Amino acid sequence: MSATSAAFVLLAASAAAQQPPSCKPVEHYGVKGCEILPDQTCPPGYHKQVVDPPNPMMKTPSYLMCVPDAPPKDQKQESPKKNSG
Repeated sequence: MSATSAAFVLLAASAAAQQPPSCKPVEHYGVKGCEILPDQTCPPGYHKQVVDPPNPMMKTPSYLMCVPDAPPKDQKQESPKKNSG
């Protein structure tokens, strides 16, 4: 494998790790995400969300786009509190 082909494979792998291949990046009102797919669904790891302008008095349209899912929260079990006394 030549250095050029190895660099290409590495570049392709890093690009795939950043976003799904079907994700067309889009940004509206400071919210980054993806365009909705032609079948009206979102790529894996994304969900549909209506994005409104930051100021409700703005006469601009709302956009329906795919935004990244929130990472799962780690559920920490609280240790029982000791009563000192």
